[in-house]
Amino acid sequence: MYIHLGGNVIVSGRDLLYIFDVKAFHQSKVNRELLKKMEAAGNVITLEKGKSRSVIFIKIKNQPTKIYYSPITPFTLLRRGNHNK
Repeated sequence: MYIHLGGNVIVSGRDLLYIFDVKAFHQSKVNRELLKKMEAAGNVITLEKGKSRSVIFIKIKNQPTKIYYSPITPFTLLRRGNHNK
């Protein structure tokens, strides 16, 4: 199964770790601290300018975990993943 995250990014469902709503994700102090560390390491990617709706964690074998900010809602991303099974 492959999922289109937005922009020109498509990932394998096997590499997808988590999908969060942006607002819910940013409410946690622990998440904000993790985000700062990931940004400092260059592992945060914003797919499209404008309002991001999802925070997606992707782990590809032998690569560091990346965080993608997507303009697509978590519900839509999950629905896309379920249709590709």
